[in-house]
This record gives sequence, structure tokens and C-alpha cells, in this order.
Amino acid sequence: MRSLATGCCILCLCLVSSLGQAIEVTSPDGQLRAEFMLESGAPTWTLFYGGQQRLESGRLGLNIAGDEIGSLQQVSASVNEQDETIKTTWGKFAQYQNHYRQLNWLLRETSGDHREIQIIARVFNSGIGIRYAFGRGWESSVDIQDDLTEFRFAGDDIGWAYNLEHDPVGPQTLSKFHQAKTSLIPLVVRCTDGVHLSVVEAAIYDHAPFTLTALPSQAQSFRAHMEPSKITCDTATSWRVVLVGRSAGDLLVSPVLFCLNPPCKIPDTSWIKPGLAMWDWRAWGAKVDDGFTYGLDMPSWRRFIDFASRRGVSYLVLDAGWYGLEFQKDSDPKTSRDYLLVQPDPDSPRLVPKPAPADWQDPIDIPELIRYAREKNVGILLYFNDLARDHGSFEETLALYRQWGAAGIKYGFMKGGGQQKVLKTRQIVQLCAKYQLLCDFHDGPVPPSGDRRTWPNYVSREFCHAQSDAMRSFTPSTFCEQVFVNMVAGPLDMCNGLFALNNPAQDRPKIFENVPSTVVAETARTLIVFSGLSFLPDCPEAYESKADLFQFLGQLPMTWDETRILDGEIGEYICSARRSGSDWFIGSATNEESRTLEIELDFLDPNTSYQVTLYEDADDAHYLHRREAYQVRQTTAHRGDVLHAKLAPGGGHCVHLTRSP
Repeated sequence: MRSLATGCCILCLCLVSSLGQAIEVTSPDGQLRAEFMLESGAPTWTLFYGGQQRLESGRLGLNIAGDEIGSLQQVSASVNEQDETIKTTWGKFAQYQNHYRQLNWLLRETSGDHREIQIIARVFNSGIGIRYAFGRGWESSVDIQDDLTEFRFAGDDIGWAYNLEHDPVGPQTLSKFHQAKTSLIPLVVRCTDGVHLSVVEAAIYDHAPFTLTALPSQAQSFRAHMEPSKITCDTATSWRVVLVGRSAGDLLVSPVLFCLNPPCKIPDTSWIKPGLAMWDWRAWGAKVDDGFTYGLDMPSWRRFIDFASRRGVSYLVLDAGWYGLEFQKDSDPKTSRDYLLVQPDPDSPRLVPKPAPADWQDPIDIPELIRYAREKNVGILLYFNDLARDHGSFEETLALYRQWGAAGIKYGFMKGGGQQKVLKTRQIVQLCAKYQLLCDFHDGPVPPSGDRRTWPNYVSREFCHAQSDAMRSFTPSTFCEQVFVNMVAGPLDMCNGLFALNNPAQDRPKIFENVPSTVVAETARTLIVFSGLSFLPDCPEAYESKADLFQFLGQLPMTWDETRILDGEIGEYICSARRSGSDWFIGSATNEESRTLEIELDFLDPNTSYQVTLYEDADDAHYLHRREAYQVRQTTAHRGDVLHAKLAPGGGHCVHLTRSP
């Protein structure tokens, strides 16, 4: 198990604050400062970063059983400093420095039941987290009706917000978000001096997630809002988080969400291996040169497995239909489908069964397919949903998958919301951990919240507008927004990496709209999008026909020692660098505008020569035409050199640097 912590805890108890005196808590580097105060019996907070006020004084607290907690008085306040190193199971970094100063602020009602509530605030260099815990005077459980935490932004700055399986909302002023009354999170805000903030949530385990609702008559000011939830009195809430950074890219490498979660609860994590995955869904219907047509069947799956084994791809995902029609109650997830599947209407996703031929020579046999894949060192992930979960004992089904040798599940279309969905998700993830199964959730999942620290088998989720999903694709601008907005929360399953771009919608039932991108951009996006499991949506022959380009993908380890966002602006472009050992992989993508990026190699080891392979858009490449035009070339580089990355409109650029022998 890699999720171990080492370091020290420095206690510095402070007897703080008489009535009306502010409690100050600063980050270890002194750049972020939070002030806490009781004003007329109500706790408030204010936030400063880089010497400027970022959040004006706003309320803290909860609405319990329909009533706000009454007028409060301070019982005690103390601040302690923690500094430790946390090794990760997988992720953007091999380890994080979990360094913060924490306020423990105990308050008591001045009347009634004299209940006690503790406000816990952790201040890191790159953000602050605030949560609520319950002391004396409470029953065994607490009925939280709503949240009262306020975020009163100091300026009417530009923001972007998560928008389910659609393009992020924005760019628009905070006052326009306020006019809309509500906003989902993450909310990312760009201040006039270039500083970026993001409101997000960490450690969502026991109650409903929160969104933002506008404060009446308070421009650019919002309050956390959550659906009613009942939790035990010994359970603290999730963390209300504000991330801060000098650039949008700084938010993507912050350790705060990860560090705010409990340590790993899986004793042995050696079986958890992030990786690329072939995917049967989008490639269905592809016709290749040898006359073969891809289907949802054994011959097609074996082709995927053979390619994955040759090219360093770790998994194959069998999507809906492997055990039967996904929305039919009598489809049994413990069996293999005994009929064919067709999609009669190319403009509708509805699948219908078709009788198998009487002399079906190669019927569906999932246990046999898993055995075949394991011999070739490829794991199989199986689609699952609520109907399948309720078909008999869910745990017995997972135990059967473990017996078969499956590597994990892809869970789709979970019904419900609020606390119910959170608790159901946690149960599934924990049971999957028990049977050594990876988890990927689609279709409106619970938001990422740094929870991969505690349950590292939860490798990804479709917390985004996934490519070619919901019967539509997205634009290059949308990609450059999602990676700065949605990805702040955590790993995304965005399904990038399509190589057949000329007209796949013509013959593939599950591609309803051609993808506006270049093949190099598709390659770069697979690196840029952080995920423990990245689905490759094309058929093996599409990748083999561009084997020199696919080489970049085949070498990606998908877990990293170090990550840097070298450059980028929300909605415009991004340049990401990730290191594994001594190798560096760099991916860049742009919106609809062409651009040339100067990539300064000041992060390379000194006095070392590197072999450089560049994967580039051709001079005439374009996201609407000439999508598949690219070139691959090699050169050498040293620390301090500058690479000039030329990106076509909607295009991309990839670099692999390895030490010269």
C-alpha cells in the first residue's frame, strides 16, 4: 500500500479572541489569510490572498431541522500546524506535502439546548477547507436542512461553472451568475489581477453535495445549498473549499482536495493499476480493410484484446448489452447475452435484440473472454447499472465477477440524487474494493472530491461533457473550458482519443456527430485529461494505421510522479507536462484558433541530453477539414531549451522526452 503518511505535527495552541476579536489563520507561506469572527452571535469568515481581499465577510453555519443554530458564544479556539508527506496510490504526483494550519473553533448556543458546534478550518498555501462537527447537546443524529456558508466575492469578476453533461457556463460576470439564482460547482473565478479562485467540495461521503444559490440583494454573493440530509452526530460534514492560485493551471495541481480526505482504507492497493482502455461502444460498426465489421461480439472483443496486448493498453471495457438489454428488468448481469444487438434507427440510441443464427459459431461467453484477456495481460471491465444491481444479490454478483477475473465495473445511469446517491455510490465503491474491482461511474455521478485518496479503486467518472456522448460532440473551446473547470474537482472520463475523424458518424451507430478535432489534438487530450482510466473510442485498425502517432499513447503510464501546467487560459488553450521516472510527456491543445506555444524546458535535469519525439499537426491540418493530417519528427534537447509548438485550429501538440543513453 502506497497511501502512507510521514512527517510531523507541530501544535501551537492559541488562546484566541475575546468577543468581537478576529481570529486570523494564515497559510504556511503567508500568502493566504482567513479571518474568523463572531458578529451578533453569528460566525463569519473573510479571505485574503496575495495581500488583497478575495471574499468579504460572510456567514458560516448550518440550518438544522428547519432552524438555524441559535446565537453562539465562543467556548475555545486553537490553531495547530500539520506538515506531513502523503504517498499516493496513483495520481498526478507520487506524493503530496500535506502542510496546513488548522483552526478548531468551538461555539455554543447561548440559549435553548446549548448545543455545541465546531468549525474546523484548514488553511493550505493553495486553498482553504471549512467543515462542521457536532459537540455536546445533540441527539444521536443531526437533520441538516440546508447550509448557510456564504461566499461573498470582493469583485464582479469573470467566472465559469460546471454544467453537467453540457458545456460549462461562462465566461460571464459573477453578477450574471447571481441573476441566474443558482450555480453548480466547481465555480472557477478569474480576478482582475490574474489570480484564480475555485469553489469546490472535498470528502463527500455522508450527505448530499452542495451547490450555490444567490444571496438576495447581495451582488456576486452566494450561499452553499444542499438537500436535506440526516447524519450521525459523530460525523463531520464535507469540506467547503476555496482553491487559490496565481493562474488557472495552479488550481489543477493543488493538493488540497486530496489531502482533505481520510487516508486510504484499502489495506493492499497493489491490484489498483490505472491505464488506458479500449472501448467497444464508439467503434461499433467500423468497417476495416480486411472486410471485418466491428460489433458487440466475441470476434470484435478478441481483436481489441489482441491489439491492447501488443500496444501497451491495459483494459477493454464492455459497455451496455454484454449481459442483455440494459433497461430490461429480466436482463441478468450474471449471464452472457444469447442474442445479437442492433440499433434500428441511426438517429436513436435505442437497441433491440435480434435472434442469433442457429449455427452461431462464436456465442457470447464473458468468463471465457476474461480468461483469454488475462492470458494476454489485459483486464476486462463490465458495464453495470441500477437494474443490474437490483437483480439478485449485488454482492454475490461482484463476487462472481471477481471469480471470473474481471478487473472492474463501469456503472451507468444511477437513479436518485442527494444523500441517497452519495450513500449508494459509497456502498458500491467499498464493495468493489472488497472484491478488488475498479470503478468508473457515468451519467451524472457524485462529484469527485479528492475521494481517490480514501478509495483509490474509484478511478474515474463522467463528470463532464464526454466526447461523442449524449448524441453530440463538443467544440475545441469546450474542451479548453472543461479541463480548467470540471477537472478542478478530480479525474474525468471524457473519452478522448478518436483517430478516425473524417466521417465516423457515417457507419458507427454510437457516433451521432463527427468530432471537430485533429488527430494530434485527440492524442494530446488523452494526456491532458487527468484520469485513472481513459477510454480509447476507436477500433484497433484506426490506431494501427497511425502507429507512429499511437506510440505516444501506448507509452503513457497513466500515473505520474509529477505534473505541471506549463501554460493555459480557460477556453483558449492548455499545455500540460507529466513526468514518470525520468521521462516527460507534454500535451497541448487549443480552441478554434491556431497558435504557437513556446515550451520552456527549464524543468529538465541539468547537464543531461534528451531525445525528443514531437507529434505535430501538419501545416494544413484543421479541426473541420484535414483532421487526420500530422507529422512525427525527432530532435534532441537540454534544460533551458525552448520548443516552438505550432497548433492548427482546433489542434494539438505532443512531446515525449527521454534521457539519451
